[in-house]
Amino acid sequence: MQIVSNPLFIEDLAGNSNEIKRGSIGQRRIRVKNLGERIAEVDIWITATDNKSEPLLRWCTFSEQNPLKIDAKSFKEVTLNFQLPLSATPELYNYEILVEAATQYPGKIFRRPLQLRVLPSDQDAEWGNEPELTIIQPITNSANPLPLQAGEQLEVKIKVENRSKRVDRFYLSCPELAKEWYSVRYPEIGLDVPGLVKETDGLELNPGSTGEINLILHPPQYTPAGNYFPTIRLISSNKEDLVLLDVVYLKILCDDRLDIQMYPLSRKVPAETGGFEIEVTNRGNIQREFSVRAKDEDGLFNYLLQPKMVQILPGEKRIVALKVKPRKWWRRHWRGKGLPLTFAIELENIPVGEDSFIPALPKNLPQGNLVWQSHPWWKLWLLILLCLGTIGLLVFAIWWNFLREKTPPPPLPQVIKFETTANQYQEGKDNAIRLNWQILHFQQVEKLTVIRLERNVETDRKNYLFRDGITQDLQPSKNNTNGVCESKNTEINLSLAEKKTKNKKLNYSLFSILFPSTKNVNEKTVILNCKDIITNAQKAGNYTFKIEVYPKQNSEQVSSEQTTDTIPILPAKPLPPPKITDFSPTQPIYQESSTAKSNKNSTIIATNIPPIHLNWNIVNLNQIKELKIVGLGADGSVSSQLQSYLIINNQLPEKLKAFCTVISTNLKCRNVPTDVNQAGNYTFKMIVISQEGQVETEITKTTDIIKILPKPATPVSIVSFRINGEEVSQKPKHTFTISKTRSDADITVSWQVADGEDIKVEILPAPGVVGTKGSLAKYPLSKPPSSETITLKVTNKAGEQITQSVLIETVEPSQTQSSFGNNSGKTASSSNSSTKGSAIPSNSAEELTPVEFPPIGN
Repeated sequence: MQIVSNPLFIEDLAGNSNEIKRGSIGQRRIRVKNLGERIAEVDIWITATDNKSEPLLRWCTFSEQNPLKIDAKSFKEVTLNFQLPLSATPELYNYEILVEAATQYPGKIFRRPLQLRVLPSDQDAEWGNEPELTIIQPITNSANPLPLQAGEQLEVKIKVENRSKRVDRFYLSCPELAKEWYSVRYPEIGLDVPGLVKETDGLELNPGSTGEINLILHPPQYTPAGNYFPTIRLISSNKEDLVLLDVVYLKILCDDRLDIQMYPLSRKVPAETGGFEIEVTNRGNIQREFSVRAKDEDGLFNYLLQPKMVQILPGEKRIVALKVKPRKWWRRHWRGKGLPLTFAIELENIPVGEDSFIPALPKNLPQGNLVWQSHPWWKLWLLILLCLGTIGLLVFAIWWNFLREKTPPPPLPQVIKFETTANQYQEGKDNAIRLNWQILHFQQVEKLTVIRLERNVETDRKNYLFRDGITQDLQPSKNNTNGVCESKNTEINLSLAEKKTKNKKLNYSLFSILFPSTKNVNEKTVILNCKDIITNAQKAGNYTFKIEVYPKQNSEQVSSEQTTDTIPILPAKPLPPPKITDFSPTQPIYQESSTAKSNKNSTIIATNIPPIHLNWNIVNLNQIKELKIVGLGADGSVSSQLQSYLIINNQLPEKLKAFCTVISTNLKCRNVPTDVNQAGNYTFKMIVISQEGQVETEITKTTDIIKILPKPATPVSIVSFRINGEEVSQKPKHTFTISKTRSDADITVSWQVADGEDIKVEILPAPGVVGTKGSLAKYPLSKPPSSETITLKVTNKAGEQITQSVLIETVEPSQTQSSFGNNSGKTASSSNSSTKGSAIPSNSAEELTPVEFPPIGN
């Protein structure tokens, strides 16, 4: 049984047959549908539902390869080919077709149960003893399932035919449905007593007779809506292993009923505490998701719902809490009756997908009533008293600020002097602009702010806090290089009128303002004197500085400020760039071997062995940021890894300290090793990267070509080459007598050459490459008569080679006797020893003419 929530679906196409004769090929066409919203890669396969049906897995093939790529809302047709052998057993086979898209829809597998009846071939006897199951009413298919409302009943009439020759009892079940889904009614049988019948638990049929079974489908009330494909299973008492299957296609219709109730329906605010409860009951069979909100026409209240979004399953009940809170407080009545109002409940569906089903919402929703009660009487009197108090405070404020005599506030700090230590500066290290300033009434200073301006735009700001006096970093000390500040007590003489003029923002009584005094006053105060205060302006350019003083009375408002003239910093003089005065190898020529050798064609003798070592001299080390050295082959490819040496503050890296020395600003390095030690021609390139700000950022220099000569080739030399213990150089030809009954002769080939790592030794024509020393105990010879040359060949890596050969002849015993008879002074007794097939040498080297001798190597 499958539900429509599965995005994959298998449709059995019309025209398919469930019966195939053994020895023939049958086909079943299906349609795999992708009901989802995305492209799916679908795997399709079959499984046997019992042990006897497992041969189907070998007989079945698919017309399409896995995976099937199916677009969204599309399908693909697949043909199942069943090739039945002649040995197939005629019976009913049960199987399932399964599809899965593990990547797109994990955990969702669609199963389609099917059957295949294998019939006897034309040569077999007719096979018709199996019962037959047929659904008479209603007729359904996968394309047009029968609609059914949850909670209703559907009667399915099933016809069963007993085609066997024995009385059989049949039972009906739906293994994929729960017991509350269905009930089975079998035909009633009459008793001997008139008017009485008896219910049975099965359908009993005589041979050749038919009967009906009624299957009552009654899905529960809250069964989820969707497509259902329950399998009907018929079981025979005579053949318990025989199972007949059929499918009923149902569509459970959607029920979107919702019940909305609210308790209570009216409340008085704010006398009655608490809120409202909205009770939501899902009386349908689909899951509902919707939002809840409430509002009144004038928007006088805010309505707080918890939760705002409701998700409810079929048959469930949820409570939504509703609280009201006044929004427009001024609309509340001060006296009299309260303000009545009505608010409405609104629902809105939450869409799940673009093509998702939107269920209907209830049309008649409950409405709530609110009575916004008027203010209590004591609040009105409290408002009147508040107005009277406000008027009294206003009168007191006028007297306090304008009519009474006030003590003058402390004086505000003022900037007396603010200037730079010089009119212009030169760019360079430790050569920043420094400032001097003097502040009057330092005891009232909260903080000072120095602002750097470039083209009237603020580029930097620094604050100096003087709340607790001069900070430690600005007090005089030996290690203080940032500038110093000192405070000094002093007295200033000014008239009272001048004092008032100086404090323009302060208010006095009307009498003191109309009749000012001209009496002189000596005021004690403190002056702050700061010198050589360093700034961060060091680069070339034009700068302007501004100072702002903030008093303790109001640390957010500036009491005094001054600005300097435009001060230029001239560009620094360019420093000399670094220069590579020497970059060369310690030796122009190297050789791989530790022992120097020479030959007739070369007079070059290696004076050193790899790896290559380098020397270099560089001036103006203080301007160098990084050194890089790379080795290049003859074709320009990189033969040595890039070596990088960072130089920080004229300090050499650890890799160079053992090979380099620094004299003033000159760097001298000797015998620095590289990783190049293979034969070939090389050059090395040095790249000097200068410090930032230099005109020339990279300086390079390349060495001349450096050669590493390969090791000299090992000279070739043959120490010995023997046949049966006799040197080939002494006896270059051997003759052996072999009977026709024996195809080989027992001869021993041994050799030894001068050893070397690049020496190649060959025995030709066979066995080919061998070691520098060895022997062959039984060298095969051809049948007589034959002639064969065995060659020892030695080659070194320079291509020099040396060879030595021997001629081997085989003859028959009769030829040996005749040759012995012709040679005077020679006995033929040795020829008789060849009867067992052993090799007998017949002639010596002295008896051969010069033409018969094989070539002999030098």
